[in-house]
Amino acid sequence: MRRTGNRGQVLIVFLGALLALLGVAALGIDVGYLYTVRHELQRCTDAGALAGASAFLSGNWSDGATRSVADGRARAFAAKDKVATAILSAESEVAVAFPSLNRVRVDATRNVNLFFARLFIGPTKTITAYSVAEASVVDTNVKGLQPWGIPYPWEDTNGNDLFDPWETVHKDCPEGVLDTSRYFCPGTRVILKIGTPKNSPENPSGLPSLQQESGHFFALALDGTGGSVYRDTIANGSNTPVTVGDAVSLEPGNMVGPTRQGTNDLIDADRNSLWNDATGLPESSLYHAGDGSWMNSPRVIRIPIYDPEVALNNGRTDMVIAGFGGFWIESIENHQGTVIGRYIPMRAFGQAGPAAGPTAGPVLKTLRLVE
Repeated sequence: MRRTGNRGQVLIVFLGALLALLGVAALGIDVGYLYTVRHELQRCTDAGALAGASAFLSGNWSDGATRSVADGRARAFAAKDKVATAILSAESEVAVAFPSLNRVRVDATRNVNLFFARLFIGPTKTITAYSVAEASVVDTNVKGLQPWGIPYPWEDTNGNDLFDPWETVHKDCPEGVLDTSRYFCPGTRVILKIGTPKNSPENPSGLPSLQQESGHFFALALDGTGGSVYRDTIANGSNTPVTVGDAVSLEPGNMVGPTRQGTNDLIDADRNSLWNDATGLPESSLYHAGDGSWMNSPRVIRIPIYDPEVALNNGRTDMVIAGFGGFWIESIENHQGTVIGRYIPMRAFGQAGPAAGPTAGPVLKTLRLVE
């Protein structure tokens, strides 16, 4: 009798231990499932926050219309991917806020059914995640630039296409300006790379700017010297990080052949792209203005800008970077390789200062997650 009783006790202990083991395993399944849902939610909030912050590349954070665009983009992108087999409700499961300048916060929730843990904490569990993204100014260690360096426009009072010390440099786009040819205003046509010597009859007329000194054709040696390196940098962007204040070497000569080859590669990749004066943006069948995909067009480029008051003097072989600007390549004159572009402010590259009126000149912006 005593031996039988011991056997019964062992069986009870064994069954208790087995149930505990199964319970731990069951809880592990639920915990793993909850972590998976949390990861999926985080992916959705990351996408939504970055999409929402992209609105601040094209408008003022304080503007209600811009925030409305940011809100819509954030909700739409947060609800694109599935979370626990179903996409989020953009209205009831996604919340959007604007905690600080140029930032957007996206919160997401999902109420999920539990399997075994319902015995301990109930049949469902609410999982949350959030992300904060911002459109931040970039002025250090900038890569991906095309190897052209142009000056801020200036008031060429004596018409010699050279900067003279008494002339005024324009680093802004004043509200209501009638003649935008000497300002970086939306859509201003600018020579990005001059291919003809100064005073050549083939030079475009009425465009800023031509040459500041003999032999300066706006070509830069960002990734090194030589025609093949220069051509590849046009087509693919630079690998060398540069910062405002850096002195960048000029590429001697007009580099006509490499300029044509590299620039035509960019144009051919988006051949039917056109400038829309109404929106102040490029558009094509591949890259649309409405969804922001135009920023991905190979014809939308970033280049360094220098201040003619401080950057170039006779005999200098480099330029000092004063800022960065965004341009859409409009055309290239294939005989001499003169490249014409349109300036894009407060869009892919941002602009310091208020949305209307004088600004502090072009700056480059990028999207990044901060939380």
